[in-house]
Amino acid sequence: MSEQLYQRFAQLFNARELDGLGEVMTEDFVDHHPGLVDVAGLSIYQGNLGAVIEALQMVAHPEEVVSAGDRVFTRIRLTGRHVGPFLGVAPTGNALEWYTHELWRVEDGRFAERWAVDDLVTLFRQIDVPLPTWVQDSAPVS
Repeated sequence: MSEQLYQRFAQLFNARELDGLGEVMTEDFVDHHPGLVDVAGLSIYQGNLGAVIEALQMVAHPEEVVSAGDRVFTRIRLTGRHVGPFLGVAPTGNALEWYTHELWRVEDGRFAERWAVDDLVTLFRQIDVPLPTWVQDSAPVS
């Protein structure tokens, strides 16, 4: 059942139907994203997600969705194009592709919490963010 819950989330995400996220997420949903601030509340999450989707024209391609008890683990390939400001970086028009790995907690049939770890080094390379020398000198890991 939890796999279907995630598939519905991805469907809403890709259709840009963020107003429908209450169908799959609790009102007090909390998003944990290392390196960024935690987001508490579905309405704030919807606003943030909408801005990122708009700036990066993101599309989610679920590759792994595995549930265990009240948890769902996902490995998602994200694609898009950098068409709007993102984390202070002006649009480059560059095509994008990177991965995110997520752990979701389900409560009463909806997502209540998420911990996401994105491959930001790959994303930042693609939007021309200067990286430390030790990162620039290494080959991308696929």
